[in-house]
Amino acid sequence: MRIRTGNSVLIRKKEWNKMLFDSPVMNALNKAVNLVILNLCFLLCCVPVVTAGAGLAALYSVNLKMARNEEAYIFRSYWKAFGENVKQATLCWLMVLACGAVCLWNLQVIPQLPGWTRPALYAGTFVCAAVCMIEFLYVFPYLARFRDRLRVCLKNALLIGGSRPGYTGTLILVGAAFLAFGIVSIEAPQLLFFWLTIGFALWGYVQAWILRKVFDRYEEPGR
Repeated sequence: MRIRTGNSVLIRKKEWNKMLFDSPVMNALNKAVNLVILNLCFLLCCVPVVTAGAGLAALYSVNLKMARNEEAYIFRSYWKAFGENVKQATLCWLMVLACGAVCLWNLQVIPQLPGWTRPALYAGTFVCAAVCMIEFLYVFPYLARFRDRLRVCLKNALLIGGSRPGYTGTLILVGAAFLAFGIVSIEAPQLLFFWLTIGFALWGYVQAWILRKVFDRYEEPGR
């Protein structure tokens, strides 16, 4: 004859709670809620465009932790990372914007120049655009994960991106897919709800999963 004691009932209850809250469904729901919070924080940082770079670095900071299942308090972690990276990330953001503006300006001016100068100018613009793209993809997550001087951050981001073409290409494809969906969203305003709730954070989370593998070889043991 078995006798159920109060302790056994308590143990079974704890086991049930553990199974419930550690289930894949609950973990997925928890990730989704965290991404919604993260997305709202990022959108707030983008209201003044000048701070979008710091917001992006903070977005990567939290997403890289989420990709490693290291996240804690999303709201607090985001704004802490924002404050830590605001100066360097803002400078990087302004540099990327300036580089992109120069490339666009070149594409407008080059067709009006003499024919013999166009190939060299197009080649220079392509190189400038490639550097700008690599910096955009890597410098903000680099700032989020490592602590270096600005010059070192820019150099290392370029070296890492250039030396890992497979990962860089994957990051570009993921970004292009989200960009295409964003363009479609403009034509279908009902899809804008996706971007206002979770879209940017989800993009950052997918990127973070890829970048985690890139940064693993540069991480200090135990970090």
